[in-house]
Amino acid sequence: MMTTNLAGGETAILFVPKFREYGIRVLDGGSGFIAIEHCPWCGKSLPSALRHVWFKEIESRGFEVGDEAIPTEFLSDAWWRARPQQ
Repeated sequence: MMTTNLAGGETAILFVPKFREYGIRVLDGGSGFIAIEHCPWCGKSLPSALRHVWFKEIESRGFEVGDEAIPTEFLSDAWWRARPQQ
């Protein structure tokens, strides 16, 4: 049910592929959201978010947030999908 709702784009739940992060949108006109760790429909644990891993990874490569030289794979979920499961 969660996959269907995310695909429809008509729910307050969102998925941030770059960080493998799920959340509930804050409906204040901005882009903020509250991270969630469990499916709101079935209660099952969601995969762990990788936000902190992403920041460590780009920092270890000598980049800073906003650096235009960050490799393209780090702008999507490609960087973590290519790694062994975490």
